[in-house]
Amino acid sequence: MNKERIYKGIPASQGISIGEAYLYTKKQIIINTALITEEDVPKEIEEFQKAIELSQKELRKIYNIAIERIGVKNSKIFEAQLEILNDTIFIEKVINRIREEKRSASYIFDDEINKLGSILLSAQDDYMRERFEDINDVRNRVVRNMSREKLISKVTENSIIVAHELTPGDTILFSRRKAQGYVTDTGGINSHAAIISRALNIPAVVGVKVISQNIRPKEILIVDGIEGIVIASPNPETLEKYEEKLRKFREQEEKLFGLIDLPSITLDGKTVDLAVNIDFEDEINFVKNCKECGIGLYRTEHMFIERGEFPSEAEQIEEYTYISEAAYPKSATIRTYDIGGDKLLPSSEKEPNPYLGWRGIRICLDRIGIFKEQIRAILKSSKLKNLKVMLPMISSLEEIRCAKKIFEEVKKELDNDPFYSDVYDKNIPFGAMIEVPSAVILADEIAKEVDFFSIGTNDLIQYILAVDRGNELVADLYKEFHPAVIRTLKNIVEAAHRNNIKVSICGEMASNPLSSIVLVGLELDELSVLPSLYTEIKQIIRACSFSDAKKLINSILNYSTEEEIRNAVKNFYEIEIKPYLNQIT
Repeated sequence: MNKERIYKGIPASQGISIGEAYLYTKKQIIINTALITEEDVPKEIEEFQKAIELSQKELRKIYNIAIERIGVKNSKIFEAQLEILNDTIFIEKVINRIREEKRSASYIFDDEINKLGSILLSAQDDYMRERFEDINDVRNRVVRNMSREKLISKVTENSIIVAHELTPGDTILFSRRKAQGYVTDTGGINSHAAIISRALNIPAVVGVKVISQNIRPKEILIVDGIEGIVIASPNPETLEKYEEKLRKFREQEEKLFGLIDLPSITLDGKTVDLAVNIDFEDEINFVKNCKECGIGLYRTEHMFIERGEFPSEAEQIEEYTYISEAAYPKSATIRTYDIGGDKLLPSSEKEPNPYLGWRGIRICLDRIGIFKEQIRAILKSSKLKNLKVMLPMISSLEEIRCAKKIFEEVKKELDNDPFYSDVYDKNIPFGAMIEVPSAVILADEIAKEVDFFSIGTNDLIQYILAVDRGNELVADLYKEFHPAVIRTLKNIVEAAHRNNIKVSICGEMASNPLSSIVLVGLELDELSVLPSLYTEIKQIIRACSFSDAKKLINSILNYSTEEEIRNAVKNFYEIEIKPYLNQIT
């Protein structure tokens, strides 16, 4: 009997699954580097063209499956991969080099693909490296088809997939075999495989280092995508505990569905607005079907990332109008481009430390034409008067004032436009994301310049604690209940309320059931959460006494360690919240 082992990784997609492991190992792609004869050239070119056609066919199939499972927008990566294979100039270049250099098609194709990926690799940040892996998937697919190797052997349904790495195509195809979970040695929360896992609602833990070398075929695994834990060969007690956890989780899902349209209000009558963060098309459908739910964060950078360039004003107007109509009569907060850091930069410039580099509002203020176009598109889409504008990565008062000046310039332009002068929202709320320590220190001054705050805890916690949560070496140091984090949140909320503006929170901390108790006690006006956790967080709010949550805050503000705070919050949950959960309807 195998001994229970626990592995820690990065939680990439929330949920819990229990099942047998399927070890997915890819054959090493062998590139033929030998010279070929003149007589072999036509045959080599023919084999290459057949491999391209077969790869196109495979990707079209995967693309169609992806559209069915996760929507058009989330499937753009496969469209991008198809564009490479449909690029006649690129294909002709490979064929011409085969003729001229008398080298194998696999060698030439591999060399050309590597050139395409060299810019991405040179950026030296996780997001760019993960985009290189998407291009690398095209290379492996074509080379494999030239050698006529099968992509994936038949996978037993309902397995947990364990692999060194997974491509987006792997993730989609395995989902067709009812994969119950994904576990990988490599990867981060921004990899396309991780993004697709979240869209499919399949639990995933990534960055578990050498787990694929330590798991046996058909070994029983527990994947905890909430805590980022994988348990191999769980002992009977652990298995029983997680089976009960999973059973309750499923029962809870059914029960929570009944809460979806109830008001978000505490036991003692305090309203805490609940909204959702939007990334995917199916998440917008969630908003359309939920009359109580607004959009607390709509990320616009996906339009740039999907296209590789900034979208036109017309494309943006179509997008923002759709968002406004989906959320109406609730509000939708549109964040201006938050590019850089862990996201693709609109430049091939290499940055030694992108998280502290050219990103967010800094790019917008340097590219004023692009920024103006986005502001103009948002204003032209605001006829329902339910849109808000939010600026990311604010670190100074000057940035706010400069952005406001640009905002007013665009408004004056529209005032002179007979088609839009009486249509757009002249009082559209203008807010700032508080996610940089300097913005926390200047919170009082910034609050006087804006209509609302939104706290981005993902970056704020990283900057406060100097921890990259996507770095598996230090990810366990990323702590939401660190005393410095709790005190910082309190200072931000107090600064906002002193200046009579509301404050929301759109980071992942809002989607953590335990953390949400703390946020209620800290007097956050709005929590913007993952759609998949919307009803669970609503249940917590409805089972919580605001006055008791405030008392909890008053006590934990005196604690000096994360462990003390976490234990206090857990005790509060067990004593003050849990008894009410089954009564909440």
